[in-house]
Amino acid sequence: MRFARLNDPDRNISAYLDLLDRISDDVRDRITALSEKAGADDQSHPSVDIIVQALQDIIPGTYQFQGDAENYDDIANADLMAVIDRKRGLPVALALLYIHAAKRCQIEITGIDFPGHFLLRLQSGGARKMIDPFHGGITLGSAELRELLKAFQGLDAELQPGHYREASDIAILLRLQNNIKVRALRQGELALAARVIDSSLLIAPDHDGLWHQLGALYARLHEDEKALHAFTQFVGLCKDPMHRARISAVIEELRDRLGHGTSNQKNDSRNTTNSDALVQLYPVRPQNADHKYPSDTPDPSQP
Repeated sequence: MRFARLNDPDRNISAYLDLLDRISDDVRDRITALSEKAGADDQSHPSVDIIVQALQDIIPGTYQFQGDAENYDDIANADLMAVIDRKRGLPVALALLYIHAAKRCQIEITGIDFPGHFLLRLQSGGARKMIDPFHGGITLGSAELRELLKAFQGLDAELQPGHYREASDIAILLRLQNNIKVRALRQGELALAARVIDSSLLIAPDHDGLWHQLGALYARLHEDEKALHAFTQFVGLCKDPMHRARISAVIEELRDRLGHGTSNQKNDSRNTTNSDALVQLYPVRPQNADHKYPSDTPDPSQP
């Protein structure tokens, strides 16, 4: 929540933190009640089914948090505080509510970077369940996961181990930030997009792709000094000699331009990968998949 505030430093987050604590407390109480009802011998280690039921009862149930299928591309769906206000959001934004509550209850929960649709994996007592925070925390078995994959990658796609890639806390926050950035770019709000990338770099300072995107945005905003700094950071981190050489040439152009006191507009990369896409469950109608996998590399066609 404190990280989300970086996009709008004037907002007071205390009420949001209090709500997150209440949700966590309610989930804990619900787990206890369900365990007692089931006659569980060890209530300190609830079954994964009880955990799933408690999360479903509280987050989409009591507090009515759901995915926003109607206005999926609304930038508010990627802003955690706006998500809490509206009780609607993207999969990755809603996932943070589940993760916070589960971890406060000492439950093992992991974000899963499933292609095109962020999911969660719960584990307890050796059993695992995959749940979808966008669709009310419903559980997904192999059949549903296969349908979901085919919706994004085509009817020939089959589940692979790589589709269950675990997402670190930093990766989850970056994915959420990227969704804000993508929507800001679509609306032509370049300054907001640059601010979002700037805040992302606070937790991922060695992410060369972010520096590349930031440099391109600052160039479009005629902020040549800032563009020069961002591109210089990119060159220092990038492992690809072709990309380094190309951006080094851009750096020289910026230096020359600054020396003459002029400024020309450059194109930005507008990298929209790792942005969550809307999926309607279930059943899934056959469709062509145009989703791209997340990439940390800059678009080689842009400066």
